[in-house]
Amino acid sequence: MSEKEDCPKPKQHPAHMCQLKHEGRIEEIDRHSARPNFVCNRCRAKADEEDYLCNPRPL
Repeated sequence: MSEKEDCPKPKQHPAHMCQLKHEGRIEEIDRHSARPNFVCNRCRAKADEEDYLCNPRPL
Protein backbone atom coordinates (compact mmCIF):
# COMPACT_ATOMS: atom_id res chain seq x y z
CA MET A 1 0.00 0.00 0.00
CA SER A 2 1.45 3.35 -0.95
CA GLU A 3 1.77 6.28 1.44
CA LYS A 4 -1.17 7.90 -0.35
CA GLU A 5 -3.31 4.87 0.49
CA ASP A 6 -2.45 4.66 4.20
CA CYS A 7 -5.46 3.60 6.19
CA PRO A 8 -6.90 6.11 8.67
CA LYS A 9 -8.44 3.18 10.65
CA PRO A 10 -5.53 0.72 11.03
CA LYS A 11 -7.21 -1.34 13.79
CA GLN A 12 -9.99 -2.23 11.33
CA HIS A 13 -7.64 -2.65 8.39
CA PRO A 14 -7.45 -6.49 8.30
CA ALA A 15 -11.07 -6.51 7.13
CA HIS A 16 -10.75 -3.72 4.56
CA MET A 17 -11.08 -4.56 0.88
CA CYS A 18 -7.59 -3.32 0.00
CA GLN A 19 -6.05 -5.68 2.57
CA LEU A 20 -8.25 -8.58 1.45
CA LYS A 21 -7.10 -7.95 -2.13
CA HIS A 22 -3.45 -7.71 -1.05
CA GLU A 23 -3.80 -11.09 0.69
CA GLY A 24 -5.62 -12.66 -2.28
CA ARG A 25 -8.79 -13.34 -0.29
CA ILE A 26 -11.02 -13.16 -3.38
CA GLU A 27 -13.99 -15.09 -1.93
CA GLU A 28 -14.24 -12.61 0.95
CA ILE A 29 -14.03 -9.69 -1.47
CA ASP A 30 -16.85 -11.19 -3.53
CA ARG A 31 -18.94 -11.77 -0.42
CA HIS A 32 -18.55 -8.16 0.78
CA SER A 33 -19.07 -6.51 -2.60
CA ALA A 34 -22.02 -8.38 -4.10
CA ARG A 35 -24.28 -5.30 -3.87
CA PRO A 36 -21.91 -2.35 -3.45
CA ASN A 37 -23.23 0.81 -1.87
CA PHE A 38 -19.88 2.48 -1.10
CA VAL A 39 -16.59 3.18 -2.86
CA CYS A 40 -13.22 3.88 -1.25
CA ASN A 41 -11.78 7.31 -2.04
CA ARG A 42 -8.27 5.88 -1.65
CA CYS A 43 -8.17 2.55 -3.50
CA ARG A 44 -11.48 2.76 -5.43
CA ALA A 45 -12.66 -0.61 -4.09
CA LYS A 46 -16.42 -1.06 -3.81
CA ALA A 47 -18.21 -2.70 -0.89
CA ASP A 48 -21.68 -3.40 0.42
CA GLU A 49 -20.90 -1.67 3.75
CA GLU A 50 -18.60 1.24 4.51
CA ASP A 51 -16.84 -0.70 7.29
CA TYR A 52 -14.93 -2.64 4.64
CA LEU A 53 -13.30 0.49 3.19
CA CYS A 54 -10.56 2.83 4.45
CA ASN A 55 -12.12 6.06 3.20
CA PRO A 56 -15.71 5.31 2.10
CA ARG A 57 -18.26 7.43 0.34
CA PRO A 58 -21.71 6.44 -0.96
CA LEU A 59 -21.97 5.40 -4.60
